[in-house]
Amino acid sequence: ELQNEYPDEPVPPGSTAIGHLTKLACRGARKRYPYRRPKVVIENLFTELRFIRRKGYANYFLTVHDIVRWARDQDILCQGRGSAANSSVCFCLEVTAVDPAKHKLLFTRFLSDNRNEPPDIDVDFEHERREEVMQYVYDRYTRDRAAIVATVIHYRPCSAIRDVGKALGLTEDITAALAKTVWGSWGSGLPEDHIRQAGLDPDNPEIKRAVALATELMEMPRHLSQHVGGYVLTKRRLDETVPIGNAAMKDRTFIEWDKDDIDSIGLMKVDVLALGMLTALQRGLKMLAEDHGRTIKDIADIPEEDPAVYAMLTKADSIGVFQVESRAQMSMLPRLRPHKFYDLVIEVAIVRPGPIQGNMVHPYLKRRADPKLVDYPRPGPEHPQDELEDVLKSTLGVPLFQEQAMRLAIEAAKFSPADADGLRRCMATFRNEGDLNIYRDKFVGGMTSRGYPADFVERCFEQIKGFGSYGFPESHAASFAKLVYASAWVKCFYPDVFCAALLNSQPMGFYQPAQLVRDAREHGVEVREPDILFSEYDSTLEPASDPSAGLKALRLGLRQVKGFKDDKDRTLTKQIIAARESGARSLQGIAEKAKLSRRALELLAEADAFRSTGLSRREALWAVKGLAPELNAATAAPLMAGLPLFEAAAALPVMNEPQEVTEDYRTYGLSLRRHPCAYFRRALDEKGCAPAKALPTLKDGARVAVAGLVLIRQRPGTAKNVTFLTLEDETGPLNVVIWQRVFEAHRRMVMTSSMLLVKGTIQSESGVIHVVAEGFEDLTPHLAKLRAEPDAEAAGPPPQMRSRVSGRLVRSRDFH
Repeated sequence: ELQNEYPDEPVPPGSTAIGHLTKLACRGARKRYPYRRPKVVIENLFTELRFIRRKGYANYFLTVHDIVRWARDQDILCQGRGSAANSSVCFCLEVTAVDPAKHKLLFTRFLSDNRNEPPDIDVDFEHERREEVMQYVYDRYTRDRAAIVATVIHYRPCSAIRDVGKALGLTEDITAALAKTVWGSWGSGLPEDHIRQAGLDPDNPEIKRAVALATELMEMPRHLSQHVGGYVLTKRRLDETVPIGNAAMKDRTFIEWDKDDIDSIGLMKVDVLALGMLTALQRGLKMLAEDHGRTIKDIADIPEEDPAVYAMLTKADSIGVFQVESRAQMSMLPRLRPHKFYDLVIEVAIVRPGPIQGNMVHPYLKRRADPKLVDYPRPGPEHPQDELEDVLKSTLGVPLFQEQAMRLAIEAAKFSPADADGLRRCMATFRNEGDLNIYRDKFVGGMTSRGYPADFVERCFEQIKGFGSYGFPESHAASFAKLVYASAWVKCFYPDVFCAALLNSQPMGFYQPAQLVRDAREHGVEVREPDILFSEYDSTLEPASDPSAGLKALRLGLRQVKGFKDDKDRTLTKQIIAARESGARSLQGIAEKAKLSRRALELLAEADAFRSTGLSRREALWAVKGLAPELNAATAAPLMAGLPLFEAAAALPVMNEPQEVTEDYRTYGLSLRRHPCAYFRRALDEKGCAPAKALPTLKDGARVAVAGLVLIRQRPGTAKNVTFLTLEDETGPLNVVIWQRVFEAHRRMVMTSSMLLVKGTIQSESGVIHVVAEGFEDLTPHLAKLRAEPDAEAAGPPPQMRSRVSGRLVRSRDFH
């Protein structure tokens, strides 16, 4: 009895919803194709519009168009993704940025009479401004008729052991130690060796019971939560259909059904999603206009198919670039050697569980390297025609996309429309609607009975199973490839803008600010430290010392200082800028005029942000400690109020460079001085460690030792229990591969070390170099040596000094 009643969208007087949608689509077509509208575009548009009218979906498309239009009016960057990129209507409404006619994407992958499903359009917005869009939806439709869909959160290993530990009364240090040993799914449980490596006794009755109960809880529902951004909109009051609940987050309401429930009933959903790269691109485009005088208003305006961009990506120079910055993607780039947009579509899709589990990656790379190897699987002699050439031609005869897997089932295995739809539902991303194996016999039997090679058929079905975990439809890959190219273009031609935009959009992406800054400096960008007299809250661009390269200098913002926060309106930053403009040039002057709290001053002093005022890190922190109490009257003792400052000058010891570097990392996460590993190079040389820059000179299979800071640990589900580490020394990043046997023998060290020495062998292929690990040494304790005083000249401050303000003892820990 529950039926979808979508809200009526306001249309101009005398118009119908489909009439208004048609007018908007035609207007958009003239904008998208200003010189000549190809015949295929006109045909696609009216074919889609006829379908939309027949199904009664016009109001839904008008809703999505209205949300996107409002966001663009507010200068919020957005782009549709997913199967909606197959639609020319969505392209002309500027909901999506990929031209389906140009890339030969099929509308039937988005909507079809065979499936009889309502449309589901996903739109990404800037992650820092998405809440504005969400509140617009609530305001426009009211909370009686709009709510977010629910999602069921299931127990994962870490949450299971932590909840069980609390229930059994285990202390936090014990549950934390157990949780740190967990990585991925447990399988049959938590092995005793892992518990011992955590320093615990697996035979302890409490530990044994906690592990058993946590294992039993795996994959059970934990709690009901809100979906990341899927809205249900209705014409009638929503609570007449389903209960509405208040979310924990302010001004959010959600219904008790999840997205699979509403699919079953046929309620239409609009996805308002967030994407960090859109935030970075929006900020980057604004900086391009303000600092370089180049106006680009939208992603679609970025020059297409620039050879320099593809040359950069071919060298795996992709740190920070959307979707292709992981080690797996960076290893694939030199092998794939992209030189056109569709190559980026392939790149985005190929490093996914579907193609990997189906063993389709290497066959594709071989055919790409040697076109003579391209062929199309064909049935037996009684079926001589190449019936799969149209299906697989774009991917050289190797299925890589969900659409191709579906067409294989229909064309080669002769699935009925109902069976094909069931298969599609089973392999839909992030779904658990059924068991794919129920289609195995029909798929494998159908293709082999018609004469297709058994090994090809088996690989195809394994690929379909991989899509059930996570796989890309071609349209989704094309949408993401658009952002890959856009972000790569900015990095290629304006690395100063690219780094600043990423820093101002954190947290996002694979890499920390230290790696982003290092990469920018390697691309010729001059980077300057955060400074109270020059920095704003965000990182900014300044005239460079050497402007001949055409790049600006990057001034790190005060947001990089750990613990230093400002509100949404940047009130504190505005006060600091106003103080500077009024002539304040000293610590005390800035503190008085900007009304900074003592805590804020301490954080800035610890981050060496007062160096331009003539104060070193220790001198600035000492000065903050001795500031007159009236500067922070809220926390000053009553008896101290109004007392003048009589602070004698203190002969503070000078910090050496290793100490400065250590404090840089502690206070703002990076250092512009030297890399920590540089101070250990002599010791690392004695241990036989090669620097990262020396690895390309070594032969494949050579034995080697390397060492560096641990940046990233990865263990993809498709990697067959292989663990990947990314280390970094003073000369660059190092990629380490750890087989399961080696990982299990050194599990705790690999998962907890901050600095690691790795012994192994070189694996080199197509310019991609890995170290296959055989043994490890934890060098984390050596990092503490950077804080040690190397000679008597820098022996540190005396154990105590007396302040003339309060007469109290000020120990070194108060300012170090």
